[in-house]
Amino acid sequence: MFAWLRRLLTPSPPTQGPNLADAPEEPVPTERQPRHRPDQFKPWIGVDLDGTLAEATVWQGITHIGPPVPLMLRRVQTWVKKGIQVKIVTARAGSPEGIAATQAWLQAQGLPALEVTDRKDFGMIELWDDRAIQVVQNTGICFLGTSYFARPKAPILPDEVAERTFILVDSAKTPTASTNPPV
Repeated sequence: MFAWLRRLLTPSPPTQGPNLADAPEEPVPTERQPRHRPDQFKPWIGVDLDGTLAEATVWQGITHIGPPVPLMLRRVQTWVKKGIQVKIVTARAGSPEGIAATQAWLQAQGLPALEVTDRKDFGMIELWDDRAIQVVQNTGICFLGTSYFARPKAPILPDEVAERTFILVDSAKTPTASTNPPV
């Protein structure tokens, strides 16, 4: 059940340069708790647009989208080739103009016409997003990296210095409960 977490936390040998062609094949993601999803919802991966799949740039209007983030673009292309359903989750989907601009951008990057939405549903099994803080299901405990960017920007509760409030994830160490959460 926690194989995905073990893979995340097991140090992997560094690769030589950006060519990852020799990397082992990743498994197709599956639902973590399939019984929590109504049958009519098929599993899908959500990918944020601005700051994740496309570079975040200075706002120039709803139709302007930054250049692609090469690593994320390759990931999405690989998932689509493997038959994994991917949806683009973006606030731009709040308007027809934003959806059309996103679809045109996806086509210009060589991606198929993926669904563009501003909502998650019971089928979403993962969300790849530059603003997300992952919370362990049913606990309220969140994973924090050592980077400033992996820390919540929202205020924390006064008693969140207690052990097991956060799980600190550091690439050089195993996860530990943090007694020094961000302030």
